[in-house]
Amino acid sequence: MANIYIVDSVRLNRNGLQAKGSNGTWVALHQQQGSLDGACVVYSTIMALLVIGYLDNEDIDIWEKRNPDKRTPKGKLLSHLLDEQGLVRDGYSLKTLTKELRELCAGTHIVHKTKSIILSSIADSIYNDVPVILRLYSNNGMDHAVLAIGVEYSGEEGNEKVNKILCLDPGFEQPTITYWNCVIDTERNNTGDFPYWYITDDIKAKIEIKEYVSVDNDK
Repeated sequence: MANIYIVDSVRLNRNGLQAKGSNGTWVALHQQQGSLDGACVVYSTIMALLVIGYLDNEDIDIWEKRNPDKRTPKGKLLSHLLDEQGLVRDGYSLKTLTKELRELCAGTHIVHKTKSIILSSIADSIYNDVPVILRLYSNNGMDHAVLAIGVEYSGEEGNEKVNKILCLDPGFEQPTITYWNCVIDTERNNTGDFPYWYITDDIKAKIEIKEYVSVDNDK
């Protein structure tokens, strides 16, 4: 039987998908490209920081606050992400993102791993309520980032098999009846360079997980 685990700081109710923001109130979580300026990595990062309670909606309301206050740590971070990394033609390396988050996000714990990772390490982060930014490459040339917030798994505790990684994809509308709008199907592991399936309402593609960044509060 399949089981599903979603990071504990995310909830879905009549108001939509929410996370508990830095001010302790529940705030809208999903960020779709076009609501802010930025590349998919930027949107996924903003969502990750909302999930761990580092940001809240007031911090990212760029229509009310066109210019983040660079005198504050959050302002420096948001100015960098939204102003300097808004349109990244050649992609935003997660290695670069890791370095920048470590410099700009005091009180967070950032871990970067490359394609040598195994699925269990992503699942372990999620089981510990840590969101994970995934960078995906596809067999048709897609280079994309999503935020993993859940896992579908089977098997007994301590011997689980990861069947699907459940994600928020900034390229699509927010989910309304599920916690995710994108699935990485890892159950039917294909041979070759692109072993998994990336699935949304509109797209199905064979992919590899090139690298990831987990974003947590410093404990």
